[in-house]
Amino acid sequence: VDFTGGTATGLNIARSMAEAGRVRAYCAELGGNAPILVFADSRSVEEAVDGVLFAAFVASGQTCVSGKRILVQKEVSTEFRERLVSKVQALRLGNPLAPETDLGPVISKTQLDRIEGQVRRALDSGAEALCGARRPSLERCALADVGYFYEPTVLAGVSRDNPAFVEEIFGPVVSFTEFRDEDEAVALANSSQYGLGGAIWTEDVRRAHRVAKKLRCGVTWVNCHHRNDPSSPWGGFGQSGIGRENGPEAFEEYTTTKSLTIRIGEAKENWFG
Repeated sequence: VDFTGGTATGLNIARSMAEAGRVRAYCAELGGNAPILVFADSRSVEEAVDGVLFAAFVASGQTCVSGKRILVQKEVSTEFRERLVSKVQALRLGNPLAPETDLGPVISKTQLDRIEGQVRRALDSGAEALCGARRPSLERCALADVGYFYEPTVLAGVSRDNPAFVEEIFGPVVSFTEFRDEDEAVALANSSQYGLGGAIWTEDVRRAHRVAKKLRCGVTWVNCHHRNDPSSPWGGFGQSGIGRENGPEAFEEYTTTKSLTIRIGEAKENWFG
């Protein structure tokens, strides 16, 4: 069985197979809550902001590895935050088939209501909306009254137990958190039940390798996001799933190893004499 979807559904599938008494191989790509770590030694803040914008808001934030938890080093956090909010506010909402559109709607009214509820709980728990956190007006989006649109949103003042940090918000919503040093950045990134995707922005190749090794993410990018080579394994840790797709590892999910032993020696065997 191979499944891609939400963690709750993935668990139900595994439970159903167990209850049916079926022993089956199971590969599942489930939820994600991807951290993006932006270090002060990134080549430029502007480039990192553009990368985060793409990571977080392509497909209206509706991918399993969309950037959700934006972690930025203190030395560049003010500039990064200002640039990010300015660019998010400039994103154009509308018909996703139109070339001039940056963000389309979310998948359904049910999902739109879920996003609204999650953002409301995040705000009630102490988060601050730097932009968005609402459905768009007709001035912002001409299709606002007929589509399931939600304004791209940046939430700050988010603690580790805030819903915006803990939960996967499957839509155009990110949280912004400042960190002091590498150790704190890794601790924040790994403070999640999910472990599918993550990204690091730095010009220090040693730091890139060091941090990537520490991150509890099955897929990690450095100075980019959403790149997928079919020869590279894809999958997560924890509540993000089990097994791997793509790469040679994927063959192991769809094959079973057999063992064959043949005696070719000439000597007779008589164990008990």
